[in-house]
Amino acid sequence: MDELEFRRRIYADPETTDSDVIAAAKADENKRKFWNEQKQFDKQLKQAVKVDVPEDLKHKLIWQQSANEFASYQKRSRWYVAMAASIAFTVGIGFTMWYHQPVSIGGQALAHMQYAETERAHTLLPVDLEQVNAKLASFGGSFTDMIGDVEVVNYCHLSTVRSLHLIVDTPQGKMSVFIVPERGDVRVPAEFEDKQYHGESIKMHHANIMVVGNKDADLTEMKKAITDRIHFSA
Repeated sequence: MDELEFRRRIYADPETTDSDVIAAAKADENKRKFWNEQKQFDKQLKQAVKVDVPEDLKHKLIWQQSANEFASYQKRSRWYVAMAASIAFTVGIGFTMWYHQPVSIGGQALAHMQYAETERAHTLLPVDLEQVNAKLASFGGSFTDMIGDVEVVNYCHLSTVRSLHLIVDTPQGKMSVFIVPERGDVRVPAEFEDKQYHGESIKMHHANIMVVGNKDADLTEMKKAITDRIHFSA
């Protein structure tokens, strides 16, 4: 075994028991001397790194780890709180802006038409002018005469607005009339429609009135009957 290979093997493992390394050391005093020097050096290294562990080191390490984790948790918590506050602020601003936008109730009036065929009055008695005006009085209004064959007169809510809903049977099919109190946070569109119904509104002094009928229905006659016969107190 040449010198280079012998040294490489000793460097790799000073405590080697390989027979060819032992044979090379026995045959060459210089190799044997080098090997002994490396064994001694390796022993010194092991002794140098052998340090007694303090009895409380385990507890100190656990405490330090816990302290580091707590500090990291505080940083994350502050970040999450800041992020949550930012999101809440943004949502709050958005909600406030949305909340203060006028709500359009045309779509909700159209939705009520889906139930016009099945909605029934709260009484089995025929609906007369007295009944209609008794409910309309809470809105400060009254009719001088009936606007047609009124089948149902009930209170309903369009968005958050308490309104009066009349279902009228006409030659053009069922029509709905909504008396909606005037409010600054509610927008009543002049016209609105979906695939089945369409509606038009009448702006009065103290209320808005929406008339909704089938897609092909002419609402002109119903709107004229309403404007001619409804009155609101000053």
